[in-house]
Amino acid sequence: MATVGRVLVAMLLLACGPQIAVAHDLTPFQEAGRSHMIHEDVSPAGAEPINVETYVPAACTVKPCPLLIAIHGLERNAETARDNWVEAAERHGLLIAAPHFDRDRFPTRLFQQGGVRDEADPDRWVYASIERFFDRALASGRVAGSSYVLFGHSAGAQFVHRMALLMPAARVSTAISANAGYYTLPLRGEAGGFAYPYSVAGTPATDATLSAALAKPLLVMLGERDDDPAHPQLNHSRGAQAQGANRLARGRHFAAVAAAEAARLKVASPWRAIVVPGVGHDTRRMAAAAAEALFAGR
Repeated sequence: MATVGRVLVAMLLLACGPQIAVAHDLTPFQEAGRSHMIHEDVSPAGAEPINVETYVPAACTVKPCPLLIAIHGLERNAETARDNWVEAAERHGLLIAAPHFDRDRFPTRLFQQGGVRDEADPDRWVYASIERFFDRALASGRVAGSSYVLFGHSAGAQFVHRMALLMPAARVSTAISANAGYYTLPLRGEAGGFAYPYSVAGTPATDATLSAALAKPLLVMLGERDDDPAHPQLNHSRGAQAQGANRLARGRHFAAVAAAEAARLKVASPWRAIVVPGVGHDTRRMAAAAAEALFAGR
């Protein structure tokens, strides 16, 4: 699969002409504006080329800036995931990176669910590709600090909160999960009879790793109007339905379960949930609200 992926990327670069070919660079954030690069993700599972859409404000060409990694949703549009953060990048001096996990190579089991099921080695999880990309970002010399913000909306929010739960050692300063369709509850026992991806049952998670995850900042963002139980992209599986009838209810349930687990584990958790007034299942407006919640006043 890795060889086929590399061949397809090479064909795409040749077909799209010199403008894209120039952007086929292994070092991100080297020029102002929109661009993209190919991250050759090498793991124990092999090598996969992952296209990463990037944005660099002009101010960040003369000094290192903090990095925000945006995870796209179900439509797999990394350019949109990046562009939703351009205004905030300019205002707050942020580098933006948005990796593209295509459907052919990264179906639901690998994208939203990270390839965790039946895999004990976290380095083989798709979530670990974010950490390996961050190594490359740091090596560029353009990133300020030693951590990054991770944002995801909808399917991307599933990716983000599961990575935060299962990889607490990741160098994420704040994880932001906005309008996830359903959640992996931080319960090691099967939640209502449901194992992963509805709980951490069946994963390598322990009380120690859950405590570490609950001790790191996670912002659960919920659109006030994302409450349609018949939304066409809403997961209606039994495990998801057990968490609530719609995304708003499921997010509140997740936050309540997490708070109870933090109390049981005696963790002073910085996790918080906020409801964004007047917003439904809207990735652009949720990104703007996330920027305001996280960066306003800095």
